[in-house]
Amino acid sequence: MANHGMLRREYLKRAGALGGAAAGVGLAGCVAGVGGGGGGINNLRLGTWGGTWQELMIDAVVDPYEENEGTTVEYVLGDNTDRLNKVIAQRDDPPVDVSQQDGAGCVRGANSDLWVPLDGDIVPTYPDIPDNFKGDSWVLQIFAASALLYNPNVVDEPSSWDAYLNTDYKGQVGLFTEDPTHDILAFSLAQTDGESFKDVEAAFEMYEEVVSTMDPVYITSSEQYGKEFAQENIVLGRYWSARAAQWESEGKPVRNVIPEAGAMTTNFGNGIPKNIGEDRIQAAGTFIDYTLRNQAAQVIAENMFYTNPNPESTYPDDVASKLVQAEDLENLSVPDFSWIGENRASWRERANSIVNEYS
Repeated sequence: MANHGMLRREYLKRAGALGGAAAGVGLAGCVAGVGGGGGGINNLRLGTWGGTWQELMIDAVVDPYEENEGTTVEYVLGDNTDRLNKVIAQRDDPPVDVSQQDGAGCVRGANSDLWVPLDGDIVPTYPDIPDNFKGDSWVLQIFAASALLYNPNVVDEPSSWDAYLNTDYKGQVGLFTEDPTHDILAFSLAQTDGESFKDVEAAFEMYEEVVSTMDPVYITSSEQYGKEFAQENIVLGRYWSARAAQWESEGKPVRNVIPEAGAMTTNFGNGIPKNIGEDRIQAAGTFIDYTLRNQAAQVIAENMFYTNPNPESTYPDDVASKLVQAEDLENLSVPDFSWIGENRASWRERANSIVNEYS
């Protein structure tokens, strides 16, 4: 695939030469002495997800931010799309100071001119983040691989996305119908031998074949995916490597692999809505900087096995071995977020139509 190596080159050129002490992901050093500056406000409004993620954010980012900056964080919780739509609807008086989004949401917000342009004065660590992991007005916080998951007790480690069509696993493969985007990207890689993740027609041909011949289990949440693997109702699926590592650490029969045709990254980051006021912009930038520091990187990695985009992050060896590896970056591509944002709704409608046709 034309840009498989781009992610690795862009990431590693920031990290410097790989060495034996790179903790399994080619990363060295740590962030230290990054500037503070809470902006002098009493409260910062954070738009984010609830549940486990909110709890981890408190430990990884919020607690040190509140302690060091003297600013209390308030939460606006919900699905990232719903929260983004509220920022769009209230763009003249945004409901949050920091909006946490998936990669497509970050770019959709940028395309809608929602976010404040970022630089090192607003987010001190921003210049150190590789270009693949940031835009002019947003920066990613975590990433993982959109990998092929399998039960090692039943499935020999697969090397191809075509394992989805192995009839030995009929009735035991998972499709994430809540959002088919990453299944479509994976199936495009499968159909083009890794040359393109954008061959949507070929991807939907495979999608329809999986639905019509494999009697898949339809998945609507991360929790359901983990439960289906734990109960061995499914033995194969496509989901985040970080989730697979988490489930593996809990003793569930699931492993993950990046097929020979490659895989995509899954990404989540932060943007600052315009029109919140200069004092709030400074406080929001400082908060985002905390998400890129080693404290945040380690807490998130140790609990959810996502990698921080800051190449200076370090991790314990037992954690690093479960993160995206340096050699994995060669076969990973960052999605075209703008393109996905333009097409995601139609893909969901088309996938639902196929599922309904064969149900």
